[in-house]
Amino acid sequence: MRLDSRKENILDFIVRDYVRTASPVSSERVNKKVSLGVSPATIRNTMLELDNGGFLEQPHTSAGRTPTDKGYRYFIQNLMRLKEPEAYIRRSMDKIFVQPGEIFEELNSAISGHLGLFSAIFLEDENRFFKHGLSEVLKEPEFMEQNRAVDFVNLTEHLEKVVSEIFGGQNKKSEEPEFTIGEFGMAGMLFEDENWGRFAMISLGPRRMNYEKAGSVLKYAKGDVSRRKVGTPTSLLKNIISASGKNKRRK
Repeated sequence: MRLDSRKENILDFIVRDYVRTASPVSSERVNKKVSLGVSPATIRNTMLELDNGGFLEQPHTSAGRTPTDKGYRYFIQNLMRLKEPEAYIRRSMDKIFVQPGEIFEELNSAISGHLGLFSAIFLEDENRFFKHGLSEVLKEPEFMEQNRAVDFVNLTEHLEKVVSEIFGGQNKKSEEPEFTIGEFGMAGMLFEDENWGRFAMISLGPRRMNYEKAGSVLKYAKGDVSRRKVGTPTSLLKNIISASGKNKRRK
């Protein structure tokens, strides 16, 4: 069931502002930044209703609000809009396929760098993960708590479980990104490619991660793989991956 437009506008702003700043959002900030045409008291009451509905919560150390799991899910399902990434992101990803090298390592590095998240690409036929971005994402304020940082590192070391959790054991490709929200945030795409077989791209971060940007970048990356396969010799690309794996084993 959809919320009314005022609640949606307030929830949308709070999610986006919290993703950007990592600071709880006060009713005063909502009143200052969002043109709703209502009084500050009405905004406070609306935020209280979102609290009572389970969409927002109030950290005990702050008068501001932060989204709950339910709030993030509502935002993902009803408010965010996936669109093409900015031009500089598209150019950096497109260039990888023009000058092929270790394609999936470079692609994964680009995804992680643009999102500021831990990212991984899993090639099922190769039984191989490409990983990038752990040290950067651990700089986020949520990981100042040592136990949370340790839990996140453990998660990145058991990515088979992450793939299963995001896609729920489904054995088919996903046309749109899938999202999972819990202690941490996750976004992923699972699909089949005639060159590479079945593989997954996933990005992980704090629960506060930018799901909209993550979904947009992953969807574009999936399209890039599909578009660039035309005219690219399958054997050449597979040999690149195979050779890079052998070289690493020799080292």
